[in-house]
Amino acid sequence: MLGFSRTQGPRDRSPWLLRTIFSLLGIVLCATGCSDAGKVSNREVPQQSVTFTTQDGVTLSGRIFGNSDVGVVLAHMYPKDQSSWHEFAEILAVEGYQALAFDFRGYGISTGSKDISVIERDILAAMAALRERGAKHVFVVGASMGGTAALVAATHEDPAGIVALSPPVDFQGLDASKAVSASSCPKLFLAAEGDGTVSSTQTLFQLANEPKRIVMVPGFAHGSELLKGKEGAGAQRLVIDFLAAHAGP
Repeated sequence: MLGFSRTQGPRDRSPWLLRTIFSLLGIVLCATGCSDAGKVSNREVPQQSVTFTTQDGVTLSGRIFGNSDVGVVLAHMYPKDQSSWHEFAEILAVEGYQALAFDFRGYGISTGSKDISVIERDILAAMAALRERGAKHVFVVGASMGGTAALVAATHEDPAGIVALSPPVDFQGLDASKAVSASSCPKLFLAAEGDGTVSSTQTLFQLANEPKRIVMVPGFAHGSELLKGKEGAGAQRLVIDFLAAHAGP
């Protein structure tokens, strides 16, 4: 057992003190190295910028994170762009998904004008882009207007599932009141208890076909902001668990 008595002088204690200092320094360096290694691995998510074209000829810009046969389209809210999804897209890639965050027409560096009444076409094009990259199951996670657009897009082609974050029933000509009951895919509705879209989220949930689920989380966050901040981790887990439950074997 290492130690020293009260009768030892400074010369006797120096070697022990030096050994102790170096030992502690080594532990700190090791712990720091392990922590940095974890952070580096999280940053090494494969990603690339992509473009794809809608059926009506609009070229959209996006960024794909990860590589998997289960894809997730991330549709942004108004007036954001694809960058509002990048942090969560990296998380999805680490979880084993291929995530595509893109700019709706007229947003970011996508072409076209901001015609919100037809942006469901952009979601359909994003779904096709993921399938071209090998995705066999494609989900859509939409924030606010992106959630409304996801529900409308499902009337043309059902995804593997839809997650709608704070979706309004209608937004600038985009109306999901009838569309939501025409889709048979699984749906998860999320909204914050203090957000103004609670009633519209509840209305869409009531109109939707089974299977469906609605969760009201604490706070006032809206859209993709639900996945950030103090309550963000819980909302992220709800979305990831939904994807895992419906992704198939």
